[in-house]
Amino acid sequence: MRTTSILLVIILVTTPGIALAQSATPITLLTDKQSYVAGDTITISGTISSLGTSNSAVLQVFNPFNVLVQIGTINLAPDGTFSKTIKAEGQSWENDGSYQVKVIYVSTPVLASGTVNINFKATSVQSTPSSSPTVQPPSTQPSSQTPPTTQAGTQNTTHATDDSIDEQIKQRIALANKLKQQLEQSATTQIPFWVKDNARKWHDGAIDNAEFSKDIQYFISSGLIKTDSQVTPTTTFEHIPSWQKDVAQWWSQGVVSDYDYVNSIQYLLDKKIIK
Repeated sequence: MRTTSILLVIILVTTPGIALAQSATPITLLTDKQSYVAGDTITISGTISSLGTSNSAVLQVFNPFNVLVQIGTINLAPDGTFSKTIKAEGQSWENDGSYQVKVIYVSTPVLASGTVNINFKATSVQSTPSSSPTVQPPSTQPSSQTPPTTQAGTQNTTHATDDSIDEQIKQRIALANKLKQQLEQSATTQIPFWVKDNARKWHDGAIDNAEFSKDIQYFISSGLIKTDSQVTPTTTFEHIPSWQKDVAQWWSQGVVSDYDYVNSIQYLLDKKIIK
């Protein structure tokens, strides 16, 4: 009897590790270019080497501040290949820098995740046509006594403007990092178990959108999600895209972090996809 108990413990401990090792699946992810500017179309393609029962994956795009700015689904071909185009425009693409494109696929026992970084410039550099030189009469005063008031004033104004823009950028980066840190900490320590359990039940079809709305209400009331809409304890969010259920499942499985999951719902509210 003692030998049987010990064997059972060994099986329970070692089996999850074996299942996890078997679930890891390679995924390749490519973009048609490495650098883009505002208005460009980005073509994302790749291959998942092994598929489960699901024929779709979730696409996420993170801006240079590691904030989720775009999310959607990708349809997969029977051989695991896929191709998706997105438009680099709007408020989601207002920052210069390195954006991360991420594709996640989970269909038991398959787990696949791939990322690729792209460079993006929100504004194109336009050359300012040079004006024709102005001929000025020679000064009657010594050059040392002629203060270049106009030129100096212009230079000072330009430097002041550049300093102001640099300061705004620094403040914005600092604020984004601070908000991310606060959200990660609060999401890790404050999200109760029933919220994640509701997400799992919603994916499995055990509860409907109206019941799942309690999760969204919790995130709003706790301050993890900000919204301008008037939300009450009885507010229900009926029009939730079906692919969000995949994100909810991955969060309940620990594949998606608390921060990414909360941020995905924030994105849906910001874009008025759910209201």
